Amino acid sequence: MSALKTILLDEIAAHGPMPLDAYMARALADPEHGYYMQRRPFGAPNAEGGDFITAPEVSQMFGELIGTWLADLWNRMGQPAPFALVELGPGRGTLMADVLRVGQVLPGFPESAQVHFVETSPALRQAQKQAVRKDVTAHWHDDITTLPAMPCLLVANEFFDALPIRQTRKTASGWQEICVGAKDKALVFAPQDIAAPRFSEAAKACLPEILENQAIVETCPQGEAAMEQLCAHIAQHGGAALLIDYGHASKACGDSFQALKEHRFVDPLEAPGMADMTAHVNFPLLAHLAEAADLDAAPVATQGAFLESLGLNMRAQQLMQSSPGRETQIQSERARLAAPDEMGTLFKVLGVAHKAMPPLAGLTLKTDK
Repeated sequence: MSALKTILLDEIAAHGPMPLDAYMARALADPEHGYYMQRRPFGAPNAEGGDFITAPEVSQMFGELIGTWLADLWNRMGQPAPFALVELGPGRGTLMADVLRVGQVLPGFPESAQVHFVETSPALRQAQKQAVRKDVTAHWHDDITTLPAMPCLLVANEFFDALPIRQTRKTASGWQEICVGAKDKALVFAPQDIAAPRFSEAAKACLPEILENQAIVETCPQGEAAMEQLCAHIAQHGGAALLIDYGHASKACGDSFQALKEHRFVDPLEAPGMADMTAHVNFPLLAHLAEAADLDAAPVATQGAFLESLGLNMRAQQLMQSSPGRETQIQSERARLAAPDEMGTLFKVLGVAHKAMPPLAGLTLKTDK
């Protein structure tokens, strides 16, 4: 039994079941026993001991294409200097390292960029310090509100999926909130009857038109708050954001709460603090919040289509030609990033931008001709 599980069982025995978002927050971010506070989650199976691997770790091609996207946009927006180059949830810093490496081909881009990471994990902050070039001065933030007052180009890859969610179930007799309770020294799901769901106005606007009996509605108050802060910053100071995550591109309901350990799905209630926990991202809601802040939001694209529009196939060919003996590996990496049965369709891309920004490469804004 994990140390945190023992603590939570005692708390539930004393105070009753806890909402799912409170449980998820403790499991991931408890100062002493939280997953991101004590573990290094990233790494390939049977090699680095990680629990999962993200796109920047799959292949250098991902970070190179994102870096090219950012540098090109900076150039076309007038080369502001300085500007904030921001990453939310930067993992081991692999993506930012690749961005800064390819950004050197555009004169002025590295010198104008102030690198800012939004990261709360001490272990991951240390890994990020090791990843970025020694001549780069990086800054760390606990949240978006302390970013500097300047134009920003922001990227968030698998950031929103790890923010705590609430689950609310519609029943024939009313509503229930999915909570975590205790039974026989085990954590269990414990639905609690509630008078009315705690949906924000934005969340209500992005619900399916018809909710069937037993439909589960997932909401993410922390995600909504982070998106509102991000959009407020861009609306005031200019810039754009590229959000990449797995989730749904249209209005949807359902249970997507899951846990991952050693690259396998596990019971999310079995060992809190010892496994990663995530849920699908509601991209229609993120786009709705951007438009409410008077930003442009591009229609949600799939990761595969987006990367291919940026030249993924061409870059893979270049790497195969320059790396004899690695052709099969590079082809496998390309497929992992973009194939429909891999990350290509499950992962989505949302671009949001200040209305004064030029078009976003690979994405079509609703206002574009």
